[in-house]
Amino acid sequence: MKRFYAILIFLALTKSVFSQGMPIDSLTDRFSLTFNKEMLASLHEQIPVRYDEQRVWGLAVGDFSNDTLADLALSVYDIDSPNREVTVYLLINDSNRSFRNVFRKKYSYVESPIEVGLTTEGSVVTVIQKSNEQQWNQEGFSVYAGDVVLIDDYETQNEEIPAASPKAKAMGHSKYRDYETLLTKESYFATKDGQIMMDAKYFTFPAYSRLRSVYPGYGRDMSDTTRQFIIKGVDYRRDSKDLSIHRALAAFDDEYIYFSITVYDDEVWGGNEKPEANDRLSLWFDTWGSSNRFFKKVKKGAIPNFRTETDSNIYNITFTMPDVGGRTAKLMLSSAITLSDAQQEAGKQIRSVFNRDTTNGVVTGYTLKVRIPFAFLGFESNPITAFENRSSEMMFDEEQSKTSNKKDRKEDLEFPFIGFTAVVHDIDNPSHPEEVTMQATSNFRQNDPTSFGELRLIPSGKFYGAVKPTYMKQFTQELLRAGY
Repeated sequence: MKRFYAILIFLALTKSVFSQGMPIDSLTDRFSLTFNKEMLASLHEQIPVRYDEQRVWGLAVGDFSNDTLADLALSVYDIDSPNREVTVYLLINDSNRSFRNVFRKKYSYVESPIEVGLTTEGSVVTVIQKSNEQQWNQEGFSVYAGDVVLIDDYETQNEEIPAASPKAKAMGHSKYRDYETLLTKESYFATKDGQIMMDAKYFTFPAYSRLRSVYPGYGRDMSDTTRQFIIKGVDYRRDSKDLSIHRALAAFDDEYIYFSITVYDDEVWGGNEKPEANDRLSLWFDTWGSSNRFFKKVKKGAIPNFRTETDSNIYNITFTMPDVGGRTAKLMLSSAITLSDAQQEAGKQIRSVFNRDTTNGVVTGYTLKVRIPFAFLGFESNPITAFENRSSEMMFDEEQSKTSNKKDRKEDLEFPFIGFTAVVHDIDNPSHPEEVTMQATSNFRQNDPTSFGELRLIPSGKFYGAVKPTYMKQFTQELLRAGY
């Protein structure tokens, strides 16, 4: 679900209504067009504020709790507060009897509370925020089964390229993440004329510790029955049953990355001596060590260039499907550089399990499960270990000194990631292997690292996305009453 709003237009239209903010009670007539008196009376209970000192600067009405009843979102500013921030409330409609406050969060602004706006579309309410002079943020929320779920977010900001040359330009960066579908979109653009300098669209794979239980609502697995990432042979694909990724997810432990990928395919071909005459699945990895995998490493003050050519950090593992009775896919390895002795030994530890999937005795596709040692990709250990050690050190340092740079801490604590794309090769006729359809998990171009997707390693206690259970307080109270 992708929603990029025209933020400035939104603010221009809204400012005429809330030029100074309005007391909540003064909006009763406007609210009464949608909500009854009984519900309006409950606002005083659900928003614990002093009504004479609060101002509403934004509101949105829509069914973001998915029950066909209109809900209410408010952006409220306390005129006595010394901080430049507003509080956003999400109030769901409880059977047209009352409002129930399920979410409250503070958002900062730069000059005016109007810089935090609200809008609804379908079952999602979106908070739009100007967080500083160069950055806008957007968060979309929805309520499912009593949980407030972060559906997606969007961030755009200007970044100055070091002026080492007269050709240097100011550059902007935007990033959109959908936590339901795991689709991510990034772009870099010239701020002067909006020209796109680099554009990437891909699936992000959040990898959790193996056997970890992940609460519903957090991003975990992806599927794709569309044609958006059919990178070759689109005319050979009859429909999504002929080729599509039904479900794919990743996990890790101390030594290995694990993948489980289920593919819809009405005919599964395997066991042919010629690899190209078989269905197969390729996993591409980019282990670039920089915090930004899109740019080449440059000296301080130099103009950054995009990594649009293959370099030494690219690895490919291809699994060729076995014959009907086979359980292990044939393995083919390749890399941009010669593998070290340690990597070659680690390559011998790659394992796969292949199963044809059937419905009523008819083959509908296959599932491939694999494990890959971190050592094969050139890592001495799981990158999550260094991250968690660094995280612990920074928490200790923060307690010792409150002067550390918050921006640096945010960048340093970004979850570890590896460039990653899965490519499914579908053969409908082994006699014509050139008639291959290829579906990827990004706008994949083999010789362009900026076209890879991402594998995000999620630390213990952390998640990809955000979920707030709205019944947690009530649940805790009941446990206390029961003597726990």
